[in-house]
Amino acid sequence: MMAMIVPPEAETARPRKWTLLLLAALTLFGMGGLGALLIHFVQNRDIVEVIFGTGACHTQLLLGVLLGALPAFGAVRLLRWSYLRPLTEHYARLLAPWLGRRLDRWVISFCAGVGEELLFRGALQFWLGVPLTAVGFVALHGYLDPRNPRVTVYGTYLVLCMLAYGTVAEHIGLWPAMIAHFLFDVILLQRVHTLGAGLKAQ
Repeated sequence: MMAMIVPPEAETARPRKWTLLLLAALTLFGMGGLGALLIHFVQNRDIVEVIFGTGACHTQLLLGVLLGALPAFGAVRLLRWSYLRPLTEHYARLLAPWLGRRLDRWVISFCAGVGEELLFRGALQFWLGVPLTAVGFVALHGYLDPRNPRVTVYGTYLVLCMLAYGTVAEHIGLWPAMIAHFLFDVILLQRVHTLGAGLKAQ
């Protein structure tokens, strides 16, 4: 539940596949492209080194999987809490119609994992640092809203996850953070889809 951004009328609109693909493409090529340009031309850093950093590939892969799966299952458990149930059901009703196909969920997750990480953890974190980037990232997704304590509870958990992603990106490389972000979104979007289907059947 980090990557998906849909139009305000989504609850009443009929989902269109091209809209979903456009949003995914804008995330991957718009955010990711901007991040890559900033890294290479403005910050004068080697983008390959920024992405792959240091350490063996299999170690980074394992770290990415752990950083994606463990926080994602923690988020699923948190969203099952009775206090957050109304929030969970709201997002399930809002997003489930857009997430019917497994391929769509994977495409969204991939585009967010690569595009957002290149821009936020790759480029902006270089200037802002890990904590500010983590808070800003979650706030821009709408999960830190003082008017809605339920959203803020979930957003605070996401900030902790983003602090971990940012620390790994800074000290090891961006690739584990990309893997983690992708896997986190895959698991959460699957949860949204499953819950939405259950609510629709009621």
